[in-house]
Amino acid sequence: MIATKPKIFIERLVFAGRRKNYIVPFAQGLNIIYGDSATGKSSILECINYLLGSSKFIYDQEIESSVLYVMMQVWLSGSAYVIKRDIFDANNQIEVYSATLETMSDIYPQKYSPNFNKEGQDGYFSDFLMSALSMPSIKIRQAPTKDESPLTRLSFRDVFKFCYLKQDDVGSKNLLGEGSYQGVKNKETFKYLFNLLDSNISDLQVELSAALSEQKKAEATYRAVSEFLRTVEFKTEFDLDDALRDVDERSGVASLELKRINSAIVSNSESYSALKDILNSMTLKIAEAESTVQECDQSIERFVRLKNDYHGDIKKIKSIKVAKQVIGSPQLMFSCPLCDSAVRMDDVQHEHEIDRSDQMSQEVNSLLRRIKDLERLVERERGKRGRALDDLKVLVSDRDNARRMLDEEMTSAITPYLAERDAWSYESAKIQEERKGLERSIKVRNQQKQIFKDLQKAADRILALEEKLAAVRRDAPSVSDLLNEMGDALFKFLRFVQISELRDVRIDERSLLPVLRNRDYRDTTSGGLRTILSIGHFLGILSASMRRHTNFPGLLMIDTVGKYLGKTNELYKETDLAEDKKEGVSDPRKYANIFRAMMELGRQAEEFDSPIQIIVVDNDVPPEVRQSYPSSIAAYFNNEGADGASRGLIDDAHLH
Repeated sequence: MIATKPKIFIERLVFAGRRKNYIVPFAQGLNIIYGDSATGKSSILECINYLLGSSKFIYDQEIESSVLYVMMQVWLSGSAYVIKRDIFDANNQIEVYSATLETMSDIYPQKYSPNFNKEGQDGYFSDFLMSALSMPSIKIRQAPTKDESPLTRLSFRDVFKFCYLKQDDVGSKNLLGEGSYQGVKNKETFKYLFNLLDSNISDLQVELSAALSEQKKAEATYRAVSEFLRTVEFKTEFDLDDALRDVDERSGVASLELKRINSAIVSNSESYSALKDILNSMTLKIAEAESTVQECDQSIERFVRLKNDYHGDIKKIKSIKVAKQVIGSPQLMFSCPLCDSAVRMDDVQHEHEIDRSDQMSQEVNSLLRRIKDLERLVERERGKRGRALDDLKVLVSDRDNARRMLDEEMTSAITPYLAERDAWSYESAKIQEERKGLERSIKVRNQQKQIFKDLQKAADRILALEEKLAAVRRDAPSVSDLLNEMGDALFKFLRFVQISELRDVRIDERSLLPVLRNRDYRDTTSGGLRTILSIGHFLGILSASMRRHTNFPGLLMIDTVGKYLGKTNELYKETDLAEDKKEGVSDPRKYANIFRAMMELGRQAEEFDSPIQIIVVDNDVPPEVRQSYPSSIAAYFNNEGADGASRGLIDDAHLH
């Protein structure tokens, strides 16, 4: 079946990490990511945005320290691609593999420039996305009402503004811009999405002509490559597969033979094993002897140092005795320095228990005895050290003899196997080199297949453009018809959410923004009501694309559904709290009904056979939504890891 509508389906997002990969899976319909703040929820949406061509990706420290690059497996109008991008240099070329994550290593990637500053190896990434989605590449006037206005390129990034309701845009008064070049371009892009531009038919005709030219170019490339491969007698895909299987079988045989030979070498000689055990025992004894020598050296050093300290103390005592002899004995009588009365030395000595005996000689004798004891200890340690050195000398000699005998035994044990092992080692290396050559050849054949796939995609794109051109010619909508349809969809959404005083709901033709109670979106003072209106408006665009031939890719991402609805701890300035209270925007039922409306839209998309994908991020999810739609929970993060939840996108950051 030819996809006549551009469709983006994101299947897996991969943060390729230093320790492991962090993978977030997605499904068709509603995908909910919720949990605690600062756990990486918004990083998921920003990463998808980055992989679809955004100029920057603001990452936190955990991603910087844990992630090498990012990848995404995505289906573009029914074809699988892997988009890979450097997160640290946004100017590096974006790699695109026409494969799945499992098969991407079998092909060479195409490389595209992420911006229009410098063309990449295979062109511009925006052009690739537009082509893969069969969306016509056009230029629009900067001032649509002036014929002489210069033209500017409409890129995929212009389209994606209607697919991603960022946190700063949810409920923002500046939704889709106003009174600026960007605001004008957004309006023109809106018309492009729904084929409302006056030039849509001519643009489709130009795009069809370009697609036909690309098809002829792809045909010529395919013929040239195929002819070259035939000329050089390049192996066919089937021959390469057979050769690869043969190589793997031979590699397995070589590995088994090498394993057998190595086992035989190790277990062939009993004497070898016995010598090995003896050598290990000697090694342990040598270590013990060396440890004994080291301990003796430390003890000798400690005892000698203590002996020297004692000698120093003896010298000090002797110096005191000499000084006393020089000074002489104290007088038996002296005058009191306070009252001039006579004082007898004997009385003072008796009163203050001053020992008149000469204890210094006794202290010297005590120190001399200790010195002799230390000398005996030093001698004992020296003897112990000498015996340990003698043992060590014998052990080292025995070890060297054992090593020589082991080498001789080893040589006699392995010599019969050396030539055989060398032969199998050479064979194994040759097989591995042969396998690398086959892998390169398979990639070349896969590249040829990819050119053929591109040729088929070109044919599919031509058919899709022809169908779209016929549909636009047949039933191209008027602006008023489309806006009336979207106004009706917005009315149903607001009624489902249970907004009070529901009247005068429409989409303004000038601003292309919601109107409620005859009040323009930007004049609405309740931030909570603007949040509901902005989400309803983007859901209305998605809903309208399900029923028409459009250039809208069927994807919507919303960051922080509960903004201004009392579900976040942040204080937002652009709201009137009194109006929020009057509108009852913090009513949990309204919050739950928004999610129910998104689920209902996904169900309707299945009925229309026009699948959509909605990815939303929030701090919380209504309990009844979690219970009723558990399969819609794509990820739940909890800082504490409670109830088995991941602690965050980088779920092992707390371990490092």
